[in-house]
Amino acid sequence: MKNKKIILMALSALMLAGVTSCREPEGTADISIDSSGNIIVPPGQDATTVKFWMYGDATELEVYQQLVIEFNKLHKGAIEVKLQPKAADGYSDALNLTLGGSTAPDVFYVGETGFKDMAEQGMLMDISDFVTKSKEYDITNMWDSAVSRFQYDVETKTNDGPNKKFYAVPKDIGPTVIFYNETLFKNSGVKTISVDAADLKAFNEGAADDRGQTKASLGITDEVKEKGYFIDSKGQKWFNNQVPMSWEETVELSNVIQAKYNPDGKSGIYGYFTEWWFNYGWSVGGDCIQYIPTNDSKYTGGVWDFTLMDPSKNFIVDDNAEPFVINGHTYKPGEILSYQDKLIDEEKMLENLGKKDDRARTVDPKVLAAVETGQLEVLPSQREAFTEFVRLASRKTTLVDEVNGEKLMGYEVTPYPQSMGGDAGKTLSFADGKLGMLVDGRWNVTNFREIMDGRFEWDVAPLPMYKEYDEEGNITVHGIEAGHSGSVGVAIWSKTTKANAAWKFIEYIGGKTGQTVQSKTGFAIPLQKDLAEDEEVFLQTNQNPRNSEIFIDAAEHQKAGDWWYLKDNAWIDDWAGVLNGDVRNGKKTMSEFFASYEYASTYSKLLKYSEK
Repeated sequence: MKNKKIILMALSALMLAGVTSCREPEGTADISIDSSGNIIVPPGQDATTVKFWMYGDATELEVYQQLVIEFNKLHKGAIEVKLQPKAADGYSDALNLTLGGSTAPDVFYVGETGFKDMAEQGMLMDISDFVTKSKEYDITNMWDSAVSRFQYDVETKTNDGPNKKFYAVPKDIGPTVIFYNETLFKNSGVKTISVDAADLKAFNEGAADDRGQTKASLGITDEVKEKGYFIDSKGQKWFNNQVPMSWEETVELSNVIQAKYNPDGKSGIYGYFTEWWFNYGWSVGGDCIQYIPTNDSKYTGGVWDFTLMDPSKNFIVDDNAEPFVINGHTYKPGEILSYQDKLIDEEKMLENLGKKDDRARTVDPKVLAAVETGQLEVLPSQREAFTEFVRLASRKTTLVDEVNGEKLMGYEVTPYPQSMGGDAGKTLSFADGKLGMLVDGRWNVTNFREIMDGRFEWDVAPLPMYKEYDEEGNITVHGIEAGHSGSVGVAIWSKTTKANAAWKFIEYIGGKTGQTVQSKTGFAIPLQKDLAEDEEVFLQTNQNPRNSEIFIDAAEHQKAGDWWYLKDNAWIDDWAGVLNGDVRNGKKTMSEFFASYEYASTYSKLLKYSEK
């Protein structure tokens, strides 16, 4: 009898063990989502645990800690997110290492560059169905420039291939603008108005600007033109914080500030600083690489040409002209012709694959004919735009480039990049009043509010763009407003067993609830366009910066930087090192840069990105 009892107890234990082993470990079973987006939790199932990796400064961490708490309250019993903050330094390496193993976070931050390589390696889940069917994460109400940058075709290795998928979605977008120190402006004799170009006619007829100022109250008797910086007939200097400055105006205003604060060049105070060339090149239609389609079976449909120093002019349809049609493509007034459509030497481009190419590209005769009739206007080349950018930091005694016998010297309106000490250095330089203007993103608003408020007046303005004027100050030729915006994506691990729960959390932080919380702190602009127009959520005109509409305008046209173009930065690092080192710090001319091994070797590096 005793033995039988022992046997029964043993069998019961085995049966209990068997039941336990068949049950999902706590928190590993996924939820279900019905067609309306509602969560369904099977009876008796524990809340699904979602691991979330992120990084950021103290403000962002605090925001996400609160978002996670609120999300877990909202979905108690169904989903529990466990936040695991990581250091920004080394984050990508740590993430790649864990994604390649058997355990990894379910949801995590990804960079604009790294996500492509991760997608090719199969580490990221294709979340296209989630994105396109979601009502909470409504991409039709978001900035296209933000959403589209996390799509990728792993077969063609391009962002607009026929099989592009969403491998991540943006958690934010950070447009770049000019932050300017209005106190330094005032002390340099520069007064500020705030009039959008579309409102200049009304302003000239007596209406108030966005600060409640009229021409009469300001003592302006001249007609105010579409200029970012100008001097009136009385000699008064003016800055319009809603109109982009031309390249020349940017330099002129910088010199005014330096004449007041740095007359001998020794104070360390400068008029301007930017570390990005994008808005210069993109404003006239140039770029550092251009895609050339090819039927060569070695490649995935096209190859990349290195065009950072492309000497061929660019072309824009005149504002008052009829649309221009070429190669089956129609360009409306104000649109710039693509690299492929302005040229006819595509065969020569392909013949020179992988080789340093200093040829003068051949412009299509149809384009030149349209210039003669006034249908197209001529814009500077990418090389000219890039040279303009390099001249900003170069000293006035430094020869930057020589073109057709013309010696182009430096402007000396920005400090040498090597003296800035990285992102923190430029932020502190502006916050401490060492820079009149700084090109940077929305993410620094919280820093500037904390450090500058009470010490300086400050605000934001559009990035410079290419413009030419007649003698009366009217625009005769212009480029387009351009610039880059930063963004961080949120992705789901391809091996997760909790995709539905993971997506519900992404919906939350990327939807209106999460975006409102982030935006109110100042460090982000909402992904949703209607939220961006909300006074309390984003505009916040009762505090600095009062001119936040500029971020909205920027989000409409800005795109990712060159680090986003391909799956990694190997094609950039070498030439960018020379550019941001010897060239921008005045040790090499543009011609020497053009002749360098680092520049020349980029052609062959680019080929590898398109090989099958």
